[in-house]
Amino acid sequence: MAGADATKEALYDALQNFKPDLVIACSHGSPTQFTAQNEEIALTKCYNDQVMSGKQAYFVSCLVGQELLPSMVEKDAVTVGGYTSEFVWVVNSDYSDKPLEDPYAYPFMRAVVEPCRRLLGGASWSEWYDYSVALFNKGASEWFESSDPNAAQIVAGLEHDRDSLVVYGEKTIRAVPGRLAAAGVPFLSFVPALLGFVVVEASMEKGF
Repeated sequence: MAGADATKEALYDALQNFKPDLVIACSHGSPTQFTAQNEEIALTKCYNDQVMSGKQAYFVSCLVGQELLPSMVEKDAVTVGGYTSEFVWVVNSDYSDKPLEDPYAYPFMRAVVEPCRRLLGGASWSEWYDYSVALFNKGASEWFESSDPNAAQIVAGLEHDRDSLVVYGEKTIRAVPGRLAAAGVPFLSFVPALLGFVVVEASMEKGF
């Protein structure tokens, strides 16, 4: 579900009708809430987050790792991953009409998409976390060597996202606490997460 189709009602319908093992969700968030299309509040801590009971999920969303994701686990979500701080990336305005070719945004996209592919292929959440961190580090290392005037901001953004990535799941995996990034780090551009949900019916490997 993407764009206009990624509504609160559509999310609930998918959770009820397809009973997915895994949900991948990209949208705006806060410490206690996750939103759908047009910032419609879809999930709220201690209100309706029990709908994630029995499920695994990755939220590419700002701040939800602070309170909402731990609350989901308390209500029997199997394993959830997300970010305790804002999820940010850097963009090059010259690629606004072809974002998949944007060299500034690429290392951020890679650190999200490639670990998800491994998760869909049966990797454990510990493997997903380690691979995510490795790709954030790889991007930071690549851009650290660059002479591009925006390289330092790209490195700062990658390290910021890496350090706020967390995984919770007391039933099947130990919590992996990220290191909170220092406040006040400047970025070339703050870009909100693209809105969308992916629900996966296939069984996933759980635990280490």
